[in-house]
Amino acid sequence: MALPTKEDVDAAPEALLDGAYCTKVEDFYSAGSRDLIGRFLTNFIESLVITPTELVFSSKYQKRLNDAGRVMMNAVDKIATLQAKTRNESAAQRLKDLNTLISAGMKKVWDDDKEKPVSAITPETFCAFVAGVKATGAERDYVINRTLAEYLSQFKVWKDKVGALLKLFAASKGKDENAYIELILSECAKSDAALDQMLGLCETLEERCGDLIELWKGEWKPRPNANPGTAAINAMIAAGEAPNVKASVEYALLRTLAAKDPLRSAEPEIEIQALFDMFKRMWTGTTLIGGTKAMASLERRQARYLSKEGITDLLRERKVLADRYAFLMQISAIAIGQSNRATLKTFIDHYFGDKDFVPRVIGGQEPPVPKLQTLTTIHKAIKASWLPEGDKAVCMAQVEAAQGQLLRSSRLFEQVDKKGGSASQKVLTLLDLCRKGTFIDGPNMAAVRTIMETYLRDPSFLPDYLAGASGEEKERKMTLLTKTLSAFGIQV
Repeated sequence: MALPTKEDVDAAPEALLDGAYCTKVEDFYSAGSRDLIGRFLTNFIESLVITPTELVFSSKYQKRLNDAGRVMMNAVDKIATLQAKTRNESAAQRLKDLNTLISAGMKKVWDDDKEKPVSAITPETFCAFVAGVKATGAERDYVINRTLAEYLSQFKVWKDKVGALLKLFAASKGKDENAYIELILSECAKSDAALDQMLGLCETLEERCGDLIELWKGEWKPRPNANPGTAAINAMIAAGEAPNVKASVEYALLRTLAAKDPLRSAEPEIEIQALFDMFKRMWTGTTLIGGTKAMASLERRQARYLSKEGITDLLRERKVLADRYAFLMQISAIAIGQSNRATLKTFIDHYFGDKDFVPRVIGGQEPPVPKLQTLTTIHKAIKASWLPEGDKAVCMAQVEAAQGQLLRSSRLFEQVDKKGGSASQKVLTLLDLCRKGTFIDGPNMAAVRTIMETYLRDPSFLPDYLAGASGEEKERKMTLLTKTLSAFGIQV
């Protein structure tokens, strides 16, 4: 018996296994059964450019499956094993029952293909054909799907098959038979090859995911290399007319995210950011497209780079210690999921818990101003982070103390006072530093305000700043000064 792999388990959630549980021949033709067949026979149906519906309702494709060696046997083994597990049954007995049902279902199709040939249809005659079907219930579904399977068998390219389905969809819009077409269209939307032809080939997984997200939202924008039919599918989703197609687009998005290739780049920093960008695009404001599965996939992808070894390597690339702190907070802000945050938390605790934090972070030969700005960036990142409030307070106090010590040791204010020229030039120099994020808002910024207020009270400040301006020019300069100073808590 072929044992299910992790990919098989991921492809068949418990709800689908239970919903597609066949107990009678009619169940073999159900939508759930077709969905399950499509997931376990993906390579086979992709190779023939057919949908699961065409396979289930066509004897010629079933013959091809029987002639394909152990393909069907392996698929049935896996389905039986998983279904038996969900219901706590004997896998051997479930396999036996399933094979019996499948044999009966295939025999019915084969016999009917010989004895009851299907009617020829076109998009224009489809609704009239359906109106003439006398059968009811499951038998009616069977007759209609057999006819559609035969009609679709003439199209050997995905874009042509989808195009034919779109014509059928338009012709049957507003009628009950429209549901048959929408379901088969949803099967096409699960095919990677069909998506390549409809959306156009993509250079990166990020581009494909972006297309699928926009399509799911009904906001897809046509591209030169895309098939015109995609715009029609987008309109159907936007209008709420294609719930199964929308669900298939979501399924295709999850499958794309589960691929092993990087989204944007093999470079760790770029990929970590790309995954967070993807998370934001998938967030609808209240939920994440794909739910917990999407979240787990994004988290798992990021974890490839946010392991302890990966983070250590990234930090070592920063030669200046302050830059390491800044980068650590930068990637913590874009970490997805609790496990990645927990890994980063161990690094944050280690770095900010260093008893020699202050001398280490302000040491070195680098100029003081860039280092002051880095410390401000770190402080802002901590304040906006997901860290518990108590941890935030401790880390921010450390950074504030380091910046305060660096201001004293670098004698920055004394240098401005000696080399800054007039009082107005000194104020403008300090304002420029404030605009560039040099000082942490708090005690350090308060010290800057005190110094600027001293210069502002200097009798020479205003005449020198205005430099003889009058009228509108004077008013403009005063408005600009007042606005700039007030942004940093200083009133003139």
